Amino acid sequence: MALFKKKNEKRGFFQTIEDTLHRFGFLKKESFYERHAIQFLNISQFLGVVNDNFFKYLIVFLFIDLKGIEASPIILTWVGIVYVLPFLLFSSGAGVLADKFSKQRMIIFLKFTEVIIMALGVIAFLFKSDWASYTLLFLLSMQSAFFGPPKYSIIPELVKPEHIPKANGLITSFTYFGIIVGTFLASFLTQITNKNFPLSAGIGTLLAALGFIASVFIPRTLSKHSKKRINPFFFYEIYKNLAFASKTPYLLAAIFGSASFLFIGAYFQLNVIPFAVQSMGYTEVAGGYLFLLTAVGIAIGALLAGKLCEQRAEVGMACLAGMIVSAVLFLLGVFYAFPTFIFISLFALGLFGGLYIVPFDSYIQRYAPHQRRGQIVAAANFLSFCGVLVAPILLYLFSETMELNAATGFMITGIIIFLLVLAIASRLSGYFFNYVARVFVKPLYKVTIKDSPLEQERPFVLVWEKIKGVHIALLAAFNAELHFYIPRTKKRYIDSFLRLFSSIDFIYVKDPQEAALKTFLKKTKKKGHQIPCLLFPFPEFLEEKSSNKLIKELKKIKDFDLVFVHINKVTRKEQIERKHFKRARVTFTFSK
Repeated sequence: MALFKKKNEKRGFFQTIEDTLHRFGFLKKESFYERHAIQFLNISQFLGVVNDNFFKYLIVFLFIDLKGIEASPIILTWVGIVYVLPFLLFSSGAGVLADKFSKQRMIIFLKFTEVIIMALGVIAFLFKSDWASYTLLFLLSMQSAFFGPPKYSIIPELVKPEHIPKANGLITSFTYFGIIVGTFLASFLTQITNKNFPLSAGIGTLLAALGFIASVFIPRTLSKHSKKRINPFFFYEIYKNLAFASKTPYLLAAIFGSASFLFIGAYFQLNVIPFAVQSMGYTEVAGGYLFLLTAVGIAIGALLAGKLCEQRAEVGMACLAGMIVSAVLFLLGVFYAFPTFIFISLFALGLFGGLYIVPFDSYIQRYAPHQRRGQIVAAANFLSFCGVLVAPILLYLFSETMELNAATGFMITGIIIFLLVLAIASRLSGYFFNYVARVFVKPLYKVTIKDSPLEQERPFVLVWEKIKGVHIALLAAFNAELHFYIPRTKKRYIDSFLRLFSSIDFIYVKDPQEAALKTFLKKTKKKGHQIPCLLFPFPEFLEEKSSNKLIKELKKIKDFDLVFVHINKVTRKEQIERKHFKRARVTFTFSK
């Protein structure tokens, strides 16, 4: 009964009051806190992100004021390193704690520590102390490192599985909206208070207190009672969690995709101030405002991605968005003399950045095994902040060692990101090809499929006399797990590209008939998470009586279906209807 709750199901103070009001009929049966759980979490994490960026940039502006604008690359490098170190040192342990204790209780405790750290920041700014400011930045970053795993891994405990992408899009968009507000507040308050840094830090303390209050209203979540202990050799723990994640199809690629985004964001955030000063002739405070355009774009892109990912985690879309992000970064370094182009590019960089990160995070949260979700999220965070650590090192390497300007730094980083995204897209080639086919090819045709075998989960041989690339793309648009094999007698140059970035593979055999069938069935044993389909263009071979014996022998290797397909295409000119925007009709008829 509700009156007699188990010890491990205790409610918080506000939830206990709510239970009492329920009993006397003053509140609806459905919990107010459960209905708005994700909103309370969002407010709490949003204010935390605001404070992280606010405090970090206050330190940057304080030290630039004390040491001069020429010291900005070194200041930004050290601030970046101090900020990222706790994420590398404590992310693994934070993941273990998130699986061990109630995530809601962890969040409340961590938000309380944020209030204390921000209050101490007021004193540090009063004395303009280097070591105190860096120490408090380290502690605030440490608090964020412990906050990350419960913040993300609590989402599946607060919402239904089908609502995870939407909730994740909301959290991600407000995370970057928090970056907007934090960066803006640091620049704005530095300006209007005439560089009164202690007063500005006092406002940050008030924001931390509001975040703590919001965290108290998050509904109580139960502990997973994980027996795992924190291992001081956290590198080994990270390796074990990544190895465990690799057993889930495509999860490891999604983790690396998510991690690469923070590298992009960290480098851009650090390099945008030198870029504004060197290439655009702005002040360092105005350079801080430039990042707002990108952060607004990220927030909008994340919300849009949350909508687009309601049915599935669109990691194929993420790969395409990553390629656009790399192109925009490169163009920033080329056309830095055109302010209008720069402003549009900064917004586009953020927009496609939001479309890049949300699908990967949604995939991780949806498909990470629940018993180790916190630890896998922590491992993903560790990799993400390895990227954040590389960002200030690259900035120092480009600006101090190689003596390159900020614009050239953007160009080189754009090339690095493009190569990285290509590697991720090759690991997610099925999803990437499915997305491209579904968005860019399928809308051009009106497709009808009769007696489809595309949803089955066992291999099949598709007997198809005339194989055409557009027809393969149309079939791939219906299922991302379909993997097509085509027999060939010799290799072509384009084959390697297709194998890397599509669902098409090739079987090279001297005999493209019997040998192709045997090789195909042996290959299917290696990839259990795909639906293998051999495109077999020799119907006359299978019509021979001798082939019946062969089919029986092949089924001893692996059970499969033999499917014939007939394609009927009606072009736009052949259609009778008078329409301005007619599409070619393609009908696939399958039979066994």
